Amino acid sequence: MNTYTLNRYEGSHAILIQQDKMGNELMILKDRLIEFAKPGDIIAIDFDHTGNLREVKIIVEK
Repeated sequence: MNTYTLNRYEGSHAILIQQDKMGNELMILKDRLIEFAKPGDIIAIDFDHTGNLREVKIIVEK
C-alpha cells in the first residue's frame, strides 16, 4: 500500500501528496475516498494492476 496525505479538495477531486522523498501529487475523484477523510489525514491506498483503487483506509487522522 502507498501512503498519502490528503492535501485538499478541489471541486470533485481530492489532491493527495505521496509520503516519500519525491512527494508526488495525485488527483483522484473525491467519491473514491472514504467519505469522512479530511485534509491533513494520512491515507493508505492499494491499487490493482490497472491503477484502480482496491482499498483505501485512514491510518492517521488529523
